[in-house]
Amino acid sequence: MAIRKDGLDTQDKLLKAASAVFADKGYQNTTVAEISRCAECNVASVNYHFGSKDALYIAVWKNAFAEAMQMYPPDGGLTAEAPPDEKLRALVYSHLHRILDDGRLGYAGKILLQEMAQPTEVIHMVRHEVIGHIREHTRSIIKELLGPEGSDQDINFCEMSVIHQCLAIGFRKGRLPPHMAPKKLTAEFIDALVNHITRFCLAGIASVRESIESRNS
Repeated sequence: MAIRKDGLDTQDKLLKAASAVFADKGYQNTTVAEISRCAECNVASVNYHFGSKDALYIAVWKNAFAEAMQMYPPDGGLTAEAPPDEKLRALVYSHLHRILDDGRLGYAGKILLQEMAQPTEVIHMVRHEVIGHIREHTRSIIKELLGPEGSDQDINFCEMSVIHQCLAIGFRKGRLPPHMAPKKLTAEFIDALVNHITRFCLAGIASVRESIESRNS
């Protein structure tokens, strides 16, 4: 049976409100009553339209990432034949913009940070489904930069180093010491961060590659 337009409108309002609250407070500290109040809906609307808080959280997670990935794709629109250093920059650009976007598109990164701070069982499998292909893409870039002799451990360590530099900015919510950052984040400043992290990572991965080649010579 088709859902009436007013029902679709209510679902949309709940998704938007829940996305904002979950991104700000995380799953554990968010209540159905607060989501309903922000959405200006009856408190029973969550169960009626989604079945439970858990199901709503899963829907929010998937919806937020779909929107953010469309706007900030990890490959940056590059082809598979693009140089690996350009692919890495596109990946870092995607991560930082998804985390630091002040609007709705930033919810995906903020919810991820909330999950890292307070992991839930609710989206354990969904999380793998959503970010699994991003990890595969990241590892393929690193493997290309390290060369064919890089081990799984080499790739794991480099992946950790790349991603955590981006996440660290997110955990600080873009706030850096006063002498390092402007009062308000601008696109130009975020691009400067992207360029710095990319250069730093490329230099580190190049050093690891030298060690690998020395180890195997």
